[in-house]
Amino acid sequence: MKIRPLKNFTSLAVLGTLLFCISFICGCGNTVPDNINAMRSTFSENKYIIHACGFINDDEGNEYDYTNSKEALERSLSVGNRIIEIDFHYTSDHALVCGKAWGDLYLNGKQMTPGEPPTLSEYLQCKILDKFTVLTFDDIAQYMREYKDMIVVTDTKETDIDTYKMIASDYPDIADRFVVQIYHATEYDAVKKAGFPYIIYTLYETENSERTKEALLKAAKKPLVGFTFHIDLTNDSEFMDVMKKSDTPLFVHTENDESKIKEYLTDGISCIYTDRIDLK
Repeated sequence: MKIRPLKNFTSLAVLGTLLFCISFICGCGNTVPDNINAMRSTFSENKYIIHACGFINDDEGNEYDYTNSKEALERSLSVGNRIIEIDFHYTSDHALVCGKAWGDLYLNGKQMTPGEPPTLSEYLQCKILDKFTVLTFDDIAQYMREYKDMIVVTDTKETDIDTYKMIASDYPDIADRFVVQIYHATEYDAVKKAGFPYIIYTLYETENSERTKEALLKAAKKPLVGFTFHIDLTNDSEFMDVMKKSDTPLFVHTENDESKIKEYLTDGISCIYTDRIDLK
């Protein structure tokens, strides 16, 4: 019996090398960790990221967005929404609280000074738009402990990496349910090192140089949960071609028209930031 081990071995080696090269060229070499894939699936299945806790109505039936209020959060959660985007910033005495603009706050019926953070004591006495109840980070933590499937997408551009170090240190039981929005690709490593693997790269504060094909595809080499960009950019075919080549889920903000939302989801957008809470 003749044995030809060398020929067979060589054939297998060549085949293996060929398959490896094909895998590398196709991009399969960038393996996405299981936990990131699971979070991507959660976003895709939910379809909606509720923007700033969602729409809320006052006692007269007037509708408001962008309140980051207790009433808006509770309403969103009560109808089954579980991925909530919340704005965070610091009071003058460095307490982390919810909200977008200090000028939205009213104390005893008087508007607080726009751009000037109050103390925590003042903040807790304020009403948002003189109507709605304020929230602190501690309040958000309590809701997350009550709703075990609640995920918070952070908007913390006024803070720094120490914010995430604090959350990881002081709230370890819920830290893995924060999905951090970064505003520049260079922020990724520090946020991940702080203990937050779930990261969205949102592009609205980027410079033109950060939105080139080379820069975006380089950023996509990190296992992002997704890219977020304004709905207007979906009309830029060159930009969208690059985004689809990134092999990363694509999210857009902010859309409330149901027919347009359906178009985006049909055209390859995975998740929509919306003020609507009734789409689920």
